[in-house]
Amino acid sequence: MAALVGIPATVITAAVSAAAAYAGARAQARGAHRGPVDAIRRQHQRDAYAAFLEAASTYSYETQWRRNHVQAQTEFPVSGDPDQIERVRQRARELRLEAAQLIDPLRRTLPVVQLEGPEYVADLAQDLFRTAIYVLVDARAAVEDDEDRQWGEPRIDQRLADRITAYTTAARDYLNGSAAPVA
Repeated sequence: MAALVGIPATVITAAVSAAAAYAGARAQARGAHRGPVDAIRRQHQRDAYAAFLEAASTYSYETQWRRNHVQAQTEFPVSGDPDQIERVRQRARELRLEAAQLIDPLRRTLPVVQLEGPEYVADLAQDLFRTAIYVLVDARAAVEDDEDRQWGEPRIDQRLADRITAYTTAARDYLNGSAAPVA
């Protein structure tokens, strides 16, 4: 009789073990399938983030007031003549405007970052793009303005650099598995 009582317990234990093994195998199979999909998605995000970062860094470098001023000085060596100094300043403004108008690489790469997300990285990319637009507006105003005003001040260059740093940090942290920032 004792042997007969033990048989149902053994059958139940075997059934539970089989169900657990089946569930574990399904979870492992889902993970095996999801792993490559996640890896591909992560690579797409990495590519999108990198393309946007490259465009932003190039834009920042090309539109820097100091860089354009140095370039203008090589075209018009300063002789101390007030007219020559103004020609250098005007040429620096023109060079900066030419560079600022090349905003299309940023405009093309931004939507991909916005689609890939997450939202906080996309928001930082949008903020960076807005700052680049402000650089363009500032560069246009500097060329069109007849007043003797200091346009292209370094603080807009610094603001753009700060936005690039914030975006880069958030994208890197996200790709490396850090948690999203707390708002």
